[in-house]
Amino acid sequence: MTYLKNHQVFASNDLHGMRAVLTDLNNLDEIDLVGRGAEIDAAVHAVSFSGLDVLHASFGDARVKVQAPESDMEALFLVIPTHGGATAHHKGEEYVITNGMGLMRDMRVPISAYEAQFSCLGLTLPVGALKQHAHTLIGPAASMVELEFNTGLDLSTPGGRHMCDTLDYVSNALDGPLRNLDNPIVLDGFKDFLLTNILTLLPNSYTDLLQQKPSSAAVPYYVKRARDFIHAHADTSITLEKLARHAGCGYRTLQTAFNDAYGVPPMAYVKSVRLTYVHNELLNAEDDVTVFSVAAKWGFTHMGRFAESYSKQFGVLPMKTLRSRK
Repeated sequence: MTYLKNHQVFASNDLHGMRAVLTDLNNLDEIDLVGRGAEIDAAVHAVSFSGLDVLHASFGDARVKVQAPESDMEALFLVIPTHGGATAHHKGEEYVITNGMGLMRDMRVPISAYEAQFSCLGLTLPVGALKQHAHTLIGPAASMVELEFNTGLDLSTPGGRHMCDTLDYVSNALDGPLRNLDNPIVLDGFKDFLLTNILTLLPNSYTDLLQQKPSSAAVPYYVKRARDFIHAHADTSITLEKLARHAGCGYRTLQTAFNDAYGVPPMAYVKSVRLTYVHNELLNAEDDVTVFSVAAKWGFTHMGRFAESYSKQFGVLPMKTLRSRK
């Protein structure tokens, strides 16, 4: 399977060109073929959105040695293998990267690896973005804990498999109908989706705090502030961080309060509000307006799921609403 095929950065048998590309993208300063007469068939595909970078790199059938020095780049790099295997030396330990086993590389620490017929899907994660998202989910308690992930990742666990599926889904979405999309509502939603799953599914220093059951006591003003913010800004990107900051509490506390008040979490409420705006626009649309154009404006890009959600909320398909307009 070719990942991000519509976002090709490099494809060549030129080892020197591959070094230059990966030096820029992933701070690798040495790539050497292993074995006499070996040839490389390299390809790199990458896409950036909302401050995150997703890439897929492959070296064909070659065996290669890669090495990267310590860097001043405050970021981690999630490695999910898609073919072949590798043995990496990182943070004084040796890790096997293969089907069912991934790696969380710290870009601030040197790494070296031997790779055989290897390809991987990777995600660059700014440390600042992860810490801020943890604060959004947990609240002030997150500032008392230093961010650390397990370096070796067991991707065969339920959480690991779900994380692989999550990155696969986002990669396919950005490579498919959304590849030219410049809609912060959708792209920031993908960022929230990825960061939440990474923090909650992969073992890290916030795991205990994230797994604690939040207080079920409703805090009415949290709900009111967040609710009013949603209605006033539904046409803009609404992230977990924005909601929690405006409400003045951690997202998990806000989530409990929202569930108590409305029976749904805040982001489900956001979706419902946006569906209502779509409904109203379809009822008053001009003759040349399409269901897709209105849905996309409000952040709905998967028409099948949109139609299902719309029908569940209003009891009719969106096309029927458009046809019944005034």
